[in-house]
Amino acid sequence: MRRIPYGETDYVTIRKENSYYVDKTRFIPYFEDAAKYIIFLRPRRFGKSLYLNMLEAYYDILRAGDYEANFGGLDIYRQTTPKQGKYMIMKFNFSTIDSSEGRVEESFNIKTYNTILSFIRKYKDYLPQNTEEYVAKADGKCDLALSNLFEMAENCPYKIYIMIDEYDNFANTLFSTNEDAYRTLTHGDGFFRLFFNVLKAMTTANDAPVERIFITGVSPLTLSDVTSGFNIARNVSLRSQLNGAMGLTESEVRQMLEYYRDASNVFKHSVDELFTIMKPYFNNYCFSQDCIDEERVFNTDMALYFLQNYVDRGGRIPEKMLDPNISTDFFKMEKMVKIEKSFGEKTEIIQKILNEGKTSFELNPEFSIAELNRASILKSLLFYMGLLSFGIDENGYPVFVVPNNAVRIQFSRYMEKCYAETIGWRTDLDKLDTLWNQLSFGGECKPYIAYLASVMHDFSSERDFNAQGEAFVKGFMLSHFCKNTNYTVYTELEANHGFTDLYLEPLGSKRHAYMIELKYCNFNSSDETVAKLKADAESQLQRYLADHRINERCTDRKWELHTAVVVFRGWKLEVLE
Repeated sequence: MRRIPYGETDYVTIRKENSYYVDKTRFIPYFEDAAKYIIFLRPRRFGKSLYLNMLEAYYDILRAGDYEANFGGLDIYRQTTPKQGKYMIMKFNFSTIDSSEGRVEESFNIKTYNTILSFIRKYKDYLPQNTEEYVAKADGKCDLALSNLFEMAENCPYKIYIMIDEYDNFANTLFSTNEDAYRTLTHGDGFFRLFFNVLKAMTTANDAPVERIFITGVSPLTLSDVTSGFNIARNVSLRSQLNGAMGLTESEVRQMLEYYRDASNVFKHSVDELFTIMKPYFNNYCFSQDCIDEERVFNTDMALYFLQNYVDRGGRIPEKMLDPNISTDFFKMEKMVKIEKSFGEKTEIIQKILNEGKTSFELNPEFSIAELNRASILKSLLFYMGLLSFGIDENGYPVFVVPNNAVRIQFSRYMEKCYAETIGWRTDLDKLDTLWNQLSFGGECKPYIAYLASVMHDFSSERDFNAQGEAFVKGFMLSHFCKNTNYTVYTELEANHGFTDLYLEPLGSKRHAYMIELKYCNFNSSDETVAKLKADAESQLQRYLADHRINERCTDRKWELHTAVVVFRGWKLEVLE
């Protein structure tokens, strides 16, 4: 059985050690024809590093003799391009740069200079004999060292292919902790800007030694801030032809599940069953508006994590659906989309996205730090971070959607922290765990909802709800329901020509499903208004319960479906039935 390459990025090792490899080589010709200098952006955990390492193995002159071993049987082997095995590869990995205050420039210089030295020693047979000595004259300054190297490489028999992995990793971290240091880095004579100036110069001169550049990262933020230093590259991230270039398409996930079903002999579920379980958590990414109607893309890391754990557990659904490393993603989101000191416009935008599961805006292909206070720019940043994706609403119109439950959990954690720090709604985690177990295993959701309502009641005043009380109540409830991975949580799920407020589908051994209808009215609303809202909620639940798809899933999986009507009058919980 082929090894599951969870967490692995070394392409040659994956091929050599017979690990399972999802063939993405068919995109090589398109990238090659698209532009000489390419920028390709994708969220974290979509296989960017592996893809770049695959390109390195494909184009490296020193690996030309290993072409069949590394690529035999793959798509590219049947359509090899003339550029295969024709370059000296200089690959930078900026994820290893120390972004702590006062260390970033020194770390960048050291890491970049070491990459340059490794390149010289690797390709010493193709470079002039005194190249290393000439580069050493730069005295460790990476921009000067790079210039000296390119000067020596002008008359080499082979051109240089520059690859930069996670170009914005350390810059984004610096931005999230020290905006002034970030501006120094990317503006004026900042060392990062100078680095890109040198790259640009070495592509435009006569006998330019650099013929191709491939840059990966998460967002265009840093690139936009150094644009005048590097305006030669073409961002191809949103092209429909490359929607599935990184990540796993639905058909690729099915094919992988079918292989391990046959090879492992441990599956206790059908491929369809596993696909149905995985899809709400890891799927539904779309990176081009032109691909909205085509198959969606899975997060590579999350899909492999699930599969690895499923096989290791002998065909049992993992108790933890999410890779623990998602905590890193949450902290990156928290740092990039900084929590406001008061419940402001930015927090309101994210609360609305969590509550509705969708939003509309015009995607900006590039933006700078100076523009991040604009709503459309914030949402664009969320898209590039993988927290929003192209989708369609119930009427078939293009919108941006929260792609899956893994992302919804990140939004929930963010909002939970916002509620705690800006309003004072803090929950007791130990008490929540006890009440959540009661909900998960005992079929009783009332104590959990009542406790959340008591938190809002005890730490609120009327002004907290005057403007948008319903959004606050639903957001707080949703943020706590979504954070637990025992359930797939749906908001606004279509059911029998309507949309549920909350629908919870159990995972693993859990047997209790929930459909919750939540209503809200202002403090001064009458008892008649509360009664009407209660009646409306009951009527809606009856209609949703007639949905044959929900009934069939509950019957097939032997779930007991519970319903709840919840009505708030301001901060006061009036109905919980």
